[in-house]
Amino acid sequence: MFSLDYFAPAEDLRPYISSYYLFRSDLPQLADVTRADLGQMRFMLSGRGSFAFTDGVAVPVPPVCVIGPTLAAARFASLDPLVVFGISIRPAGWAMLMRVNAAELSDGLIDARGMFGVLIDDVHDAMANARTVEEMLSIANVGMRALVTGRQDPHLWFTELTDAWLSGALSPSIDSLIREAGLSARQVERLAGRFYGAPPKLVARKYRALRTAVRLATDPGGWRDAAGDAFYEPSHFIREVKRFTGLTPSQLVDLPPPVMRLTFERRRAAAHMPLLAAIS
Repeated sequence: MFSLDYFAPAEDLRPYISSYYLFRSDLPQLADVTRADLGQMRFMLSGRGSFAFTDGVAVPVPPVCVIGPTLAAARFASLDPLVVFGISIRPAGWAMLMRVNAAELSDGLIDARGMFGVLIDDVHDAMANARTVEEMLSIANVGMRALVTGRQDPHLWFTELTDAWLSGALSPSIDSLIREAGLSARQVERLAGRFYGAPPKLVARKYRALRTAVRLATDPGGWRDAAGDAFYEPSHFIREVKRFTGLTPSQLVDLPPPVMRLTFERRRAAAHMPLLAAIS
């Protein structure tokens, strides 16, 4: 009835793009929850849909949209059978591709055509007429390369540093990030908002909850095994996991909704991958 397949971008785009994915649904209607995530670009190749973020208001999805980094679970619904091609954008990719501060778009979406103009329309139309997935991937690579070409950002060092900081510990120290960056706390907070959509403390909470949720969903051995020492009590663990995934730990283990289940199956396959790849 529906499928979700992931694909690697071209090698030269991998510093900026975590993955491509193709979602297909034959259902006349579908509603599900999505966990907090990296920024996304989505091409609605067939069908209509909407997203509801933290305010609960359903926002129609344009033919091509940019979704900011999400800091809580969101809900989506479709009104028709769907074909959606998605691009999961790393923080370095946000720096190179996007013309807007990530914090301004966190938990929200905009029409990508207003940001990128006719190029995105051309990519959408070419994808919609592609005969194979391989053609779609080639079109995506060409389109993303065109957006990156000629762009330079002096702060890519910061995304590399912060990615390593997030991957290094389940509850990384904010002071250590500030010290390693050699900047003031205010400067670090500003850069984190620009590329990650939130201050470092909230970004670290997001990654901690998602990392723990992946561990719990793919190897359910009790909350303490999944959480380690990162949460001080079960209620804290439950609140954090629910905020960032939309589900309680028991729901993740026992009855995740169908699309969420597909994403966790991908996480199981990517269990050996670095943190940013495994949760994106």
